[in-house]
Amino acid sequence: MNQAAFSGPSMVLLVRDIEKSIDFYKKLGFSYELVGGPVVQHVHMTRDKVTFILHQAADPEDVRPSSSVKGGLYFDAFCYTDVRQLLEEIKDKKIPIVQGPDLNDFFSEFTIQDIDGYRIAFGG
Repeated sequence: MNQAAFSGPSMVLLVRDIEKSIDFYKKLGFSYELVGGPVVQHVHMTRDKVTFILHQAADPEDVRPSSSVKGGLYFDAFCYTDVRQLLEEIKDKKIPIVQGPDLNDFFSEFTIQDIDGYRIAFGG
């Protein structure tokens, strides 16, 4: 029996201000798509094979990135990419780098933080 193919997981990010979040991800080169009906609406921010689903929090206190929880990882999402190329791409965009960059010939990595505190690590 053949198995159904999956395409990359999409991650839901609960955000405080969806318009500001859209602007942040557009700066990173993500495209925008409004999805949903009259009751539940969210935004897909997609770049290549990565999609973040932005959803407006009813209460800003509900926005708690996993990376901010004691014992959590240092990132909320991890994307594989050409790290040096991405660093060049974002260098003048005022996107906060909160860890790294750690550049070497084996594996390079750095982590950014969005306006809601979600940390996205890039490595390759």
